[in-house]
Amino acid sequence: MEFSGKSVLITGASSGIGVGFAHAFARDGAQIILTARREDRLRKLAEKLKGTYNCKVDYITADLSRADGVQHLIAQIESKSLQVDILINNAGFGYIGEFASADNQTYRSMNDVNMTALTELCHAFMPEMRSRNFGGVLNVASMAAVQPMPYFAVYAATKAYVTSLSQALWKEYQHSSVHVTALCPGPVQTEFFEVSGYKPENAAISRSIQSVEDVVEIGIIALKKNTPFATTSVSLRLLSFLQRFTPRKLSLNILAAQMKSSVN
Repeated sequence: MEFSGKSVLITGASSGIGVGFAHAFARDGAQIILTARREDRLRKLAEKLKGTYNCKVDYITADLSRADGVQHLIAQIESKSLQVDILINNAGFGYIGEFASADNQTYRSMNDVNMTALTELCHAFMPEMRSRNFGGVLNVASMAAVQPMPYFAVYAATKAYVTSLSQALWKEYQHSSVHVTALCPGPVQTEFFEVSGYKPENAAISRSIQSVEDVVEIGIIALKKNTPFATTSVSLRLLSFLQRFTPRKLSLNILAAQMKSSVN
């Protein structure tokens, strides 16, 4: 799978992993479509990508937590006569703390961004990819998806949905030329910590924090190879394997202690 000359839509492109993917695909000669809520950041990133890689960049401001967010994005893509060859569903956010300590709107928005918008974008663009006999979808999930996580309950559940959906779609599209990957990183040095309330310095897992560049590189390699489920380090692959054999109550007790120590 080559990206030169192909058009890549990246959600959540104004920071963190989204910015990393934008640079990586632009460096490979792709045409970039950026989308996020913060127009000022999108504009600055677009200018930087154009200046650095001499590539074509479009950006569309969209809030995927809104009921009309996805339709607005799709309408803007159509009005600009843009084609989506590769979809990077990176937009998402989490909340760490006791389940009852966040309000319903926080959870509703999290579900809308992490699951509903991702699903609708896959549904909008994957049939077109198959008809053109080329395409790729990388859904950014999380290692939080592999088991229930007390004090991270809703976020982990949304990412479990993402991994389940992605692997099912991988199978459905296996005999086409459309690749599907669920990328499951552990902690990454991004704004996610600040938004979610997670304090990595208080958690044992802080030793495994990865750079955006490493996570993006692993994700792109996995997409090229059409890997349905990709973790981002050997230790995370081992963790994913071992959790299958750990008694559920023991696992929940360990995770509860780890996560509670990282709550503000």
